Amino acid sequence: MDERGLTQLGLVSALNRQYLTKYHQKDVSRWLNTGNRTTSGVIGFPKYETMSILADFFGVDVGYLTGETDERSFDMAHACEYIGLNHNAIQAIREWIGTGGDGQNANTGESSMREYRAQTLNDMLSSSTFAVLASKLLTLHEMSVIWRTNPSRFDSLMSSLASESDLPNTLTFQLVTEAFYGMANESFSALLRDAYPAPTERQFTQIQD
Repeated sequence: MDERGLTQLGLVSALNRQYLTKYHQKDVSRWLNTGNRTTSGVIGFPKYETMSILADFFGVDVGYLTGETDERSFDMAHACEYIGLNHNAIQAIREWIGTGGDGQNANTGESSMREYRAQTLNDMLSSSTFAVLASKLLTLHEMSVIWRTNPSRFDSLMSSLASESDLPNTLTFQLVTEAFYGMANESFSALLRDAYPAPTERQFTQIQD
């Protein structure tokens, strides 16, 4: 409700208009208090038909409303568990590809673009050089986590490296961070060339001939 900016009356009005139901504000109040104990007992879930309507209206699975999953759909919950990424990461990929909706009303052009975008990511992630880049990103992530969660430890690490190299702390910091980012950039460039190969100058010349 908060995401839609709906009041209880607003929700009732929207549901009754869209699904031709006859809900009242007291019904919404009861739904919101599901699980609470009253003098007459614990307030139970609405009947399944009502749950289905609410799930359809908010674009979620019934399991999300009942607390069976923290994700808006079981498909998303299974994807998160299988891949190991969180909801935001998977949703970002889906939105970029264009699979955020059900896709039933997509025209041929939109469908082709989705397939093209999906293949773009498939080629990158399935490249043999992706693991190399991922290992460099892991190193950057570890360095970033230390800096964000424990700055004093980060400073100690830089100081230790500086003492071993007889260089000032600031210079050591610059060299280390630039080296890490530089290696990641090199690996990313190698990945791009492998995933999306372009002709060499010689091959291009042969095409023109």
